[in-house]
Amino acid sequence: MAIAKAHEHGTSLHPQYRPDIDGLRAIAVLSVLAFHAFPEFLPGGFIGVDIFFVISGFLISLIIFKNLEQGRFSIVDFYIRRIRRIFPALMTVMLLCIASGWVLLYADEYKQLGKHLFGGSSFISNFLFWKESNYFDNAAETKPLLHLWSLAIEEQFYLFWPLLLAFVWRRKWGFLRIMGVIGLVSFAVNIYLVRHDQTAAFYSPLSRFWELMVGGALAYINLHRPQLNRFHRDLQSVLGLVLLVIGFAVVNNTRAFPGGWALLPTVGAFLILSAGPGAWCNRKLLASRVPVWFGLISYPLYLWHWPLLAFATIIEGATPNPAIRLGAALAAIVLAWLTYLFIERPLRTTNSLRPVLALAAANVVVGVVGLGIYFNAGFVQRPLNERLDFIAAGDVFQGSRNADASCPKLNQSKILPEEVCLSNSATPKVMFVGDSHMMALHSAVYSHAVKASSIMVAGHSCYLYPNLPYKAGGAHDWGNNCTAIAQEALAVAARTPSIDTVVISNTYPRGDLSKASRYELDGKPLSQREAFLAGNASLIGQFQKMGKKVVYVMDVPHLKRDPHACVSRFDASAERDCAYTPQENEALRAQYNDAVKALQASLPGLVVYDPTPVFCADGKCLAKVRGKYLYNDNQHISVAASQLVLDRMEQQGLVQWQAP
Repeated sequence: MAIAKAHEHGTSLHPQYRPDIDGLRAIAVLSVLAFHAFPEFLPGGFIGVDIFFVISGFLISLIIFKNLEQGRFSIVDFYIRRIRRIFPALMTVMLLCIASGWVLLYADEYKQLGKHLFGGSSFISNFLFWKESNYFDNAAETKPLLHLWSLAIEEQFYLFWPLLLAFVWRRKWGFLRIMGVIGLVSFAVNIYLVRHDQTAAFYSPLSRFWELMVGGALAYINLHRPQLNRFHRDLQSVLGLVLLVIGFAVVNNTRAFPGGWALLPTVGAFLILSAGPGAWCNRKLLASRVPVWFGLISYPLYLWHWPLLAFATIIEGATPNPAIRLGAALAAIVLAWLTYLFIERPLRTTNSLRPVLALAAANVVVGVVGLGIYFNAGFVQRPLNERLDFIAAGDVFQGSRNADASCPKLNQSKILPEEVCLSNSATPKVMFVGDSHMMALHSAVYSHAVKASSIMVAGHSCYLYPNLPYKAGGAHDWGNNCTAIAQEALAVAARTPSIDTVVISNTYPRGDLSKASRYELDGKPLSQREAFLAGNASLIGQFQKMGKKVVYVMDVPHLKRDPHACVSRFDASAERDCAYTPQENEALRAQYNDAVKALQASLPGLVVYDPTPVFCADGKCLAKVRGKYLYNDNQHISVAASQLVLDRMEQQGLVQWQAP
């Protein structure tokens, strides 16, 4: 989070301390804290990040300008000061996360934390979280270092910003023009991305730099164009606060953010900073004792609050109750104050270089430890992992998410973008077709638990409808190539006479299937039910015309929550209720079941298999059978469940395969 304060005391090269800026920081950090702890009360609180970007750009640019003007700018000195400011609290929090993760996290969770530790120490967290924000991503609420994405953006900005300003200064070019051009380009990238890939718009530095540059432009105006902002300072301050209030009230996670909505906190912060310390609101409200105190601890408070809330969510297996969230928020405030008093302030104010070298070394150590955790798969040997056996043994489904070059090698197939193709034979007998749920069903074949001569053609989050063009639906939509992948599956079957059986499976469309889908046929928009029937009828019908036996495997029952939440991390004997009852399961999929019956009636010869009895028996649905977890998450089945389903299908004569 871009909340690291840029001012430091004891040197004339730094801007004069303004308590109202600490007050503005207080608004920003408390809004973020309130949003994360109680999003129902302040759904727009996350715009506090944007406020911090402006503050940071303003103060850091003031420092650079002053040093340039006095001929004392040093890039080495600049980064030494950044280390003094950023690293003390950051290293403290990250080291505590390493220790807490060892005790509390399962192997896959700890492995992911290791990757995030490396990302935090190298300031590339935003890129890692950008890449992870997809169909398979675990909940953001369970990533203790998620909040470091914005700190990464800030530090990426400061890799080029001081060098750019020094370059422009020496050539006596116009700062405002250059900042204006770069800022407008960045804002344009933001507007473009928010319409095409909102996740990229959120995490990309290119779509965020303009916010820091707004602060940088104000710094230059204050120093060299003060006449531009000397009028109506009280009005500026009031208007800035009004824009922030509007932002908190109207911005929420349903908005295409940042986009144009980010102008509310950005312009609001600009106006408040521009008004100066003498403006009435700044002087009487922001510079009062309580806001200033929170502003002083704003950076460590931001660093502490999210890991505490994330670990609370992990331990509870769900969103903690309000009392726990309040306790985490209060604990974050206490820890932030202690960090500020005993770690941050002493290390920031010392003139010795030894702490700087020690902090830099600690940062390297944290990154190396993170890589060690990642490449050691989260240290499976820890006793905690025995409670989730399928994760402790390694999630084979992870490996089956991507094509492995086996299809081009064995079957001369050209892999399409976003297609997942796996083969273990030049003459496969069975073909698996579908989405990630099919990949999970196929995982026992991939792990060799089931010996099947097979090929799988699948697409992430794809209904494979060869006759229905697909309209992409937003950020990280894996389905952009679904229609082409469906057609490729048909082509593979047509040129592979050894395939005698095609097994098809997809996630089931839940809820009201009369709602609009992303498909249309002959220019007519289709409902989800209509798309399901028309698309599957085309796919299955064409396989049948080739003489293939088609088995449609209905989707498995889903869980209420991820298996990680099914067991207590402190009591091995305690298990939480994770599965729906059979009655709840039937209610959830009633319209889907009816659609499958209609599909089967329209396609003579289609075999339909319902795997529900594997998961629901004796009046209850289960997350675990004979000590084995049946799920990787709340809907993708584990290797153990895959083996159970495929074995039962073979026993019932639905599939017959020869070992590869």
